[in-house]
Amino acid sequence: MIPDFGPSIFSTMTAWAQEHGALNLAQGFPEFGPNPELVAAFQDALRTESAQYAPMAGLPALREAIADDQLRRNGLAYQGDREVTVVPGATLGIFAAMQALVQPGDEVVLLEPAYDSYRPAVLAAGGIPVGVQLRHTPEGFEVDWDALAARLSPRTRAILVNTPHNPTGMLWDHGDWQRLAALLADATLVLSDEVYETMIFGGRSLSSPHHLPELRSRSLRFISFGKTYHATGWKLGAVLAPEALTNALRNLYQFAAFSASTPTQHAVHRFLKAQPDYALALPSFFAAKREVLAASLAGSGFRVVPSRGSYFFVVDYSEVSEANDRDLALQLTHEAGVACIPLSPFFANPPKDWRFLRLCFAKEDRTLSEAGQRLTSWASR
Repeated sequence: MIPDFGPSIFSTMTAWAQEHGALNLAQGFPEFGPNPELVAAFQDALRTESAQYAPMAGLPALREAIADDQLRRNGLAYQGDREVTVVPGATLGIFAAMQALVQPGDEVVLLEPAYDSYRPAVLAAGGIPVGVQLRHTPEGFEVDWDALAARLSPRTRAILVNTPHNPTGMLWDHGDWQRLAALLADATLVLSDEVYETMIFGGRSLSSPHHLPELRSRSLRFISFGKTYHATGWKLGAVLAPEALTNALRNLYQFAAFSASTPTQHAVHRFLKAQPDYALALPSFFAAKREVLAASLAGSGFRVVPSRGSYFFVVDYSEVSEANDRDLALQLTHEAGVACIPLSPFFANPPKDWRFLRLCFAKEDRTLSEAGQRLTSWASR
C-alpha cells in the first residue's frame, strides 16, 4: 500500500483560492477555452459518432494523425498502429507505464522538484523513488550530473524526465540526452513526460530521447492534448514508444481504463486534420503571457526565474519573506488575493534553503496584470 498522501497541493491551493476569492495562478489550467473549431468538432462527434468504447489503443485514424503530427513538428517517425497508444490523460499513461515496467524493489530516479503524481506511481508499482535535486542557477535550473551519477545503481530500472519541466520551466537539449545516455546502463528505461512539448520558447525546438538512436528503443514519451488544446478537462493524451514497450504498456493499460473518450478522440482527430499547424502558434502565444506576468512583477522583490517552456515559471521570494514556501503560499492567498504553488510538495525531503513559488501564466492578460499588481502591493506593505 502507498502512504496516505492526503489532498494534493493543487486541490488545497484551489480550495483556498475559492475560499478567499483569490486569483488562481496555482492550478495549471487555462483561463480560456479551446479553439471554437475544436469545440464544434466535439459537438458534432457527439451527434454523429458512436457513443460506445473506442478501440483499446485509440481510434486508428487518430493514432495515424498523431504519428503524422509528430513527424511534421518534431521529425520523429512512428507507426500509428504499433507505437502510439491513446490514453485518458498523460498522468494515467505514466501510471500505467510504471505499473507495467517497474517491479518491486526497482529504483526509479525522479529529478526534484518532481511533479507530485510521479512518486505515488512508483510506490504503487512497488518501486523505490530515488530523488535527485536539480541545481538552481541565475539562468534557471539544470541537472546536477554528478549527483545523478552518484544515485544510479544496479537496481536503477528507470528515470522519469519532464521536459519542458513543471514546475521550473527547464528544458532538456540534445546534449543533456547525450549525457544521460552515457550515464545509464543499457537496460535502464527512460520515461519522458513531454506534456508541454508544444510550448517551447526562444525559437528552441523539442529535444526528446527518441531523437537519439541509443535511447529510442528504451524510451516512452507522454504527450497531452488537454494541455495543447486548452482542454484539460477532456483528459486526452498519448504514449509514444517502440513496439515492445508499447505492448507492455497496453497489457496493463487495458485493465486500468481500456480506452479513452470516444467523442473526444474523434474531435481531436478532426481538429488535427483541419488545423495541422495549430500548435506552431503556441510558443509565441504563451511567451507573450509569460512576459505580461513577468513585467507586472518587475520591482516587486519576487524575482522571476527564466522559463524556457511550459506555462509556468517560478519566482524566488527570498527578498520579500523568510517564511517556508507552503506558509507563504497560504499567506499570499489570504492577504494578497493570489494563489500560487509551493515547490516543497514536489520533493520527498524538501530543501530547507529553497524559497520558490510556482505561478501559472495560462490566464487572461488582465488576470496576470492584476495578480502582479497584488503581489507587488503586498511585498511593499
